[in-house]
Amino acid sequence: MKSRFLTPAHISSGTPDIYADKSALVLQWLLLVGIERRDFSLREVAADCRVGVSLGLVQRIFDYLVREGHIETVGFRTAKKFKLKTPSKLLTAWTKHYSLTNKCKIANYQTTLGSREEVLDALKRSNLWKKTCLTLHSAAELHGCKNTNLQTIELYILDPSLRSQLEKKLQLQPQERGYDVLLITPYYKSVLNDRKQGTKLLPSAKLQASPSHFFYSPSLLTYLDLFHFPLRGREQADFMAQKIPELRRIIRK
Repeated sequence: MKSRFLTPAHISSGTPDIYADKSALVLQWLLLVGIERRDFSLREVAADCRVGVSLGLVQRIFDYLVREGHIETVGFRTAKKFKLKTPSKLLTAWTKHYSLTNKCKIANYQTTLGSREEVLDALKRSNLWKKTCLTLHSAAELHGCKNTNLQTIELYILDPSLRSQLEKKLQLQPQERGYDVLLITPYYKSVLNDRKQGTKLLPSAKLQASPSHFFYSPSLLTYLDLFHFPLRGREQADFMAQKIPELRRIIRK
């Protein structure tokens, strides 16, 4: 059940295929890797992105981004390469086309467990943490730059078939208003499955739970997820952009 406060905001329709699941791997590469390169070729990008990213997909994305002025061509024909021109404007365009509340299936719950730490401990003991990924404010905390006092838990479910098991193990009950725990089916599955540039692994000590490990979403995806999130999301996203070097570099260019 999706809370009323999670009603999706209007997001420009634009060109959705450019901001689709696999396309996000190319956009992520441009903003995190390409931003540091003097130039790069289509083949270099396709090879670096690896997971199901074809040369044709990179070509289509680049054709669009060249028309929009986000990247520019360098050289001609077989020697043609590309250069990222406006990282901050590309990120802004991405936020206009993506909203977690529009793109993801979200279920909100209250828990009968006594505290946030008990929920995280139950998640760890169940071994289901391997199929989940902390996101939104929970991920911001693990990135070391949470600036709210929210005691909520937001989880991506990497294996949707485990939803009922999570509900049982974490003692979750559907909630109409507010939430203790959000269970979210990710839109950008490819980013979360990309262990090279995607999901990170960190001890859960910063969440004050038992010393196990939890996956959490990478900084760029966390920023995108928070940007339109109605519960203090933009505030948290802006704070991350100030504190995390790879995000700050994008915003300032």
